[in-house]
Amino acid sequence: MIKQIIKGTVLVLILFCIPAFAQEIKKENLSVLYVGYDPAVPADEKIISSPTGNGGMTPERFKEELKTRFGAFETYLKKYFAKVKSVDARSYTADLSAQYDVTIFDQNINPWEKMQTTPKYKPAKYLKEDFDFPTIFIGHTAPVMGGSIGLKIDWLCLCLDAEAHHLKNEHPIFKGPFPVSLTMVTKPTPEGIFHYPSGKNVPKEIPMWRVQTEGYAEGKGYRVGMVSRGEGFLDSPDAEYISSGVNSKDVGAVAIGRHGNFLLWGFSASPDYMTDEAKQVFANAVVYINKFKGQKPIVRKYNDKIATKSAADAIIGGLNTESFEKYKEYMVSLNLQQEKTVSELSAKKAKGEKLSEMEQAILSVQSKPIAIPTWEAYVKQTAQNFYKPEYVKNVDKLKKYLTENRKYLYSEPDDFYSLKIDEDAKKLGIENEDKQILKHCIDLLNKGKDTETASRLLLRYTGMEKSAQEWQQWYNENSSKLFFTEAGGFKWLVDTTDKSLGLK
Repeated sequence: MIKQIIKGTVLVLILFCIPAFAQEIKKENLSVLYVGYDPAVPADEKIISSPTGNGGMTPERFKEELKTRFGAFETYLKKYFAKVKSVDARSYTADLSAQYDVTIFDQNINPWEKMQTTPKYKPAKYLKEDFDFPTIFIGHTAPVMGGSIGLKIDWLCLCLDAEAHHLKNEHPIFKGPFPVSLTMVTKPTPEGIFHYPSGKNVPKEIPMWRVQTEGYAEGKGYRVGMVSRGEGFLDSPDAEYISSGVNSKDVGAVAIGRHGNFLLWGFSASPDYMTDEAKQVFANAVVYINKFKGQKPIVRKYNDKIATKSAADAIIGGLNTESFEKYKEYMVSLNLQQEKTVSELSAKKAKGEKLSEMEQAILSVQSKPIAIPTWEAYVKQTAQNFYKPEYVKNVDKLKKYLTENRKYLYSEPDDFYSLKIDEDAKKLGIENEDKQILKHCIDLLNKGKDTETASRLLLRYTGMEKSAQEWQQWYNENSSKLFFTEAGGFKWLVDTTDKSLGLK
């Protein structure tokens, strides 16, 4: 009897000591389509050596992983979901996604329309705007495939490593249905964060969560993760930030986030290189995105180089001697790193070893050191199109000007990181982010006063043209649902998200 009690006690202790994710997994009744590279299909040399194809991996490591990644994902997903199908990306067609609850893109599919360079650049098109199936993009596939349909999960930097930080711990993907207990470890804050005004108040050490057992920064040639721009990411009800991660950009860079029915999982690891906790979270992300079937993005960010008003904040925050000295120090450190990289690649080339497309580009572009700017050059570079020679000796004047006019700043749809002041809005004295600017312009049309200005502003901030009567009806019907997006082209749009999801 005593032996039985002891055995039972030991069994209970063992069960309690085993992590939840190590116990038997109860499958979710979902069908999942995984789109990757089947090792049975030979890989094109261009894919092997291009960052947009290999995710920043070295060709040697890519060829090695090609043998296992496809099968690893299939085996992993079958542990969590009732039905799993794996298809080669080069044979994928959109009708396949209609047959499954969730589609996971781990590699780029073939474009249905090729890239155009003349007379005007147009990116290749992979999906169509009516694609409303729940989707997860892994790493580089998000901007490559989502750019032409205006997704906010764009290409800020192929530089995401193995750990996440600034997580929204309360988010559903960290809660279930598969149990998660996040192990957070305090580590030094990524240095790049402090090179941006947004990093001014970030502590020197922050809690981090390990997502991958290996990251590209270890220098073994592993796949690199992707982060998207945080500026303007949350200016629409169809998007949500979930986590950032260790990368060379600002603290708000998005490593995990959602836009409409698309979820960015910026981390690059196959299940073979995911931590046990990450396997649970990724599976939860699959379950979570399934809720957004039919919820296409409202905002379309066709220009990922569009400036938001935060660019003015960066100018204001960067125009001081402290930031100037830090910037110079950063340039010096970049030159040292560049010198080391060029030396290593040159030695590799001298030995007759083949360089990847990325390595060749680095060797050709980084052969000369970066010039350390003077104060005048720094002010000119920081002030961008607002620069005037007088500001070199009086940066406070520019700061005051931008602060006072921030509410009138906007960017044209095709502008390249540039802002301008809307003189029409300034004349009315109503900021463009205030819904009253629409109401006031409609009132002007109804009264027949300053109709040119009113029509110009309404077209600029809605993209529509209507009669005074039509405008009034539109405003009456949609006033309570209007929101303003900078990332989407400085437009007032109507919120059509499904409020029943209760996620906002």
